Amino acid sequence: MNTHATPLAEGIIREGEIKLEGLEFNTKFWAKDPTLWKHDKDHMEFIPKFLGWQKVYDWTLERLEDVLAFAGDVKQNFKHCVIMGMGGSSLAPEVFRSVFGRQEGCPEVIVLDTTNADWVAAARARINPAETLFIFASKSGGTVEPSSQFAYFMDEVKKAGVKEPGKNFAAITDPGTGLEELAKKHHFRKTFLNPADIGGRFSALSLFGIVPAAIMGVDVKKILTIAKEQAATFAPEAPAKDNAAVKLGAFMGACNVNHSKDKLTLLTPSDFATFGLWAEQLVAESTGKEGKGVVPVAGETLHKNFDYRDDRFFVYLSTGSEDDKRVSAVAKDLAERGYPLMTIEMPNHYYLGAMFLLWEIATAAAGAILAIDPFDQPNVQEAKTLAKNILTELSEGKIPAEINAPLLVSKDIADEVKLSTLAQDFYSLLESNDYVAVLPYMYPSKEVDEALLGLRDKIMARTKRAVMFGYGPRYLHSTGQLHKGDGNNGVFLILSADPQNDVKIPGQNYTFGQLCNAQALGDFQALESKGRRVIKVHLAQPVAEGIKKISDQF
Repeated sequence: MNTHATPLAEGIIREGEIKLEGLEFNTKFWAKDPTLWKHDKDHMEFIPKFLGWQKVYDWTLERLEDVLAFAGDVKQNFKHCVIMGMGGSSLAPEVFRSVFGRQEGCPEVIVLDTTNADWVAAARARINPAETLFIFASKSGGTVEPSSQFAYFMDEVKKAGVKEPGKNFAAITDPGTGLEELAKKHHFRKTFLNPADIGGRFSALSLFGIVPAAIMGVDVKKILTIAKEQAATFAPEAPAKDNAAVKLGAFMGACNVNHSKDKLTLLTPSDFATFGLWAEQLVAESTGKEGKGVVPVAGETLHKNFDYRDDRFFVYLSTGSEDDKRVSAVAKDLAERGYPLMTIEMPNHYYLGAMFLLWEIATAAAGAILAIDPFDQPNVQEAKTLAKNILTELSEGKIPAEINAPLLVSKDIADEVKLSTLAQDFYSLLESNDYVAVLPYMYPSKEVDEALLGLRDKIMARTKRAVMFGYGPRYLHSTGQLHKGDGNNGVFLILSADPQNDVKIPGQNYTFGQLCNAQALGDFQALESKGRRVIKVHLAQPVAEGIKKISDQF
């Protein structure tokens, strides 16, 4: 893949390359040497256990016959396939789905990475459970979101009169997990065991990404073969001028460390937009810790002549599509006005696998420059634990008053914020290097999505700040680590809502609606415990009208 950069970006990239050369990155990285990132005993033991993704394309290619045979079986027997997963288990399949679309004669794939009751109900309305394969995808096997989805859809399959309901399910997990045992107990149609030394966000070219892609009808052999061919350009013996992965990692790291530019803004045409969500998780969860972090901004509305702040740097992913012309015009404008911009050109969509690998290596390189461990996620568990505590109360018939409170404000700003002056109070919290994060826990109907993106754009236009945007609980497995682990330079607006129609979770004393709102409250509490400036607003139905009322203030 070709890359080029503006003069300012070229200089920054060279600074980063010199740093990586001093660290012996290309030698130590491929040798799985943990001293590239950390020297303490715990990290020295941990890091090598999570570098199995480096050449996973070979491992997956060796198992491709089994994958393709399963995809053929699914094609013959099912009209839909629902992927039940979160974070790395769901984002790569979503990228494959949106980039390649539904192939003729193949099942329609629905990626369900939520606990929102209306979202779950919308997925249920699109399928006949008896004619649907459900893939439970989880590295740990115990993630609450797909576990709840499994309980619900297993019940729906049974209600549809399927004699062997387990044959409508498959699993992708690590060896020895509870999910592997669950699959045996219920006689799942198929269980795929992934290498245990691959973290979720680095798993796109493993079975977590490739099995769903094969079911969609994507030519996964071509994807993996091109990734392997391009990997040669990232290897230690490859000329430095051709190593796009190291260049990108050098750019990310040096912008952050040397130039106080920590807001990585992705420019993507519409045919590649969901890649931004995948890259957002990879970069945020890998670098956002120890008071540091590269802040990835994906999906932002692009404007020519927009006055970006000097904490921004830009990476343009050029696909050559029709919409690429629009994005190219914005990139050209940024270049002419002197912003640091790196361009990565994709010959065609089958280079997607190579692009996954490029960004994974680049993120590892940026982590080396930042001197952090890019493979752990030390703060992700906090929100999960707090949400679990709330669910325990719900199971006991207790409903915490805070779960549906109209307004919750973190303690350090409690006296300053009121619903009547929400926008004014929110803007007053912003400091010099801050970004804003709008975090809604609701179903993205056309009206709701438009209202939320309108709110995001208003905040961006007024403040000139980078505005992160992510639906919950998806973002908890993505940017949530950055929110709690970076240098406290974010201001957070969490929006929860009553569902239109709640959905019971079989075997639990709480509903999907209560679970989703417990996760919103749990994240509020986790952010507050870290001293973050966070406001949570709970909306009644109709949600779109509530968002518009908030947006009118802003």
